[in-house]
Amino acid sequence: MEQWLITGAGGQFGSVLLRRLTDSGVPATGLASPTGPSPDSGAVWRVDLADPAGLSVAVRHLAPRFIIHAGAVTSIQAAHDAPDYTRRVNIDATRTLVETARAIGAKLVLTSTDLVFDGTRAPYAEDSLPSPLSVYARSKVEAERIVLGFDHGIVVRLALMYGRPAAQRNTTFLTQLSALRTDAPLRLFADEFRTPIWLEDAATATLMIAESDITGVIHLGGPERMSRLDMGRVMARALGVSGAGIVAANQREMASPEPRPPDVSLVSARFERIFGRPPGRPMQQAMELLVTAERAP
Repeated sequence: MEQWLITGAGGQFGSVLLRRLTDSGVPATGLASPTGPSPDSGAVWRVDLADPAGLSVAVRHLAPRFIIHAGAVTSIQAAHDAPDYTRRVNIDATRTLVETARAIGAKLVLTSTDLVFDGTRAPYAEDSLPSPLSVYARSKVEAERIVLGFDHGIVVRLALMYGRPAAQRNTTFLTQLSALRTDAPLRLFADEFRTPIWLEDAATATLMIAESDITGVIHLGGPERMSRLDMGRVMARALGVSGAGIVAANQREMASPEPRPPDVSLVSARFERIFGRPPGRPMQQAMELLVTAERAP
């Protein structure tokens, strides 16, 4: 069987991809930060994405057929505070991976973000022009450009993801679940809109794309345009709690180092056209599956 390589294997999405492949008996190795969390399952190499020489050596040694590049500085705040480091991890590492993939004959899938758009002209299709507002978003646009210059490169733009990572790490989603279960105050934007997709659905769709002949850009979003507030209410219903702690908030009330796009809803028509189904299911359905799995003995 052909070897897979997942960068960002200790992250929210990379850990789920690695678990999915490992559980299916597919040869796969994850690259995780030397100082970050470990994935719950799968073979892992500790590699610093900011070290191009070390990254290239690791990839050449493993000689994968498929590379899914999910590793990145993803926090808007962290990217703003450390732009040089963000460039090394988000842009320079992508260039190293493209060069190495070309040398070893591998296919490369870059996971990108709906935040490459400024939120003023939603919904966004694959041919919509990026208009990034933050250091993080600009770094992803540049990484996209690098991958799109590679004949065997694919850019998967992901909407806001929710679900449990397959790594021992905290996420915004897990923090919100905890708050909902205790009726702790939970401020959620009523004026920020996304097309949220369950981590498990995003992983399934990304692996399907990687194994296909697709090139270029493809969007993966859920079927619903929802505010953060809408999402919180769906989570509360699935948990069977009142949601009494939910407080509607506006973007302007939250301190942010850089502007937040108001609406980056994605159109995932290309995936639907190629594979005959949407990439993700409605959030209520996904949350019910997630909660049922948690309660299983």
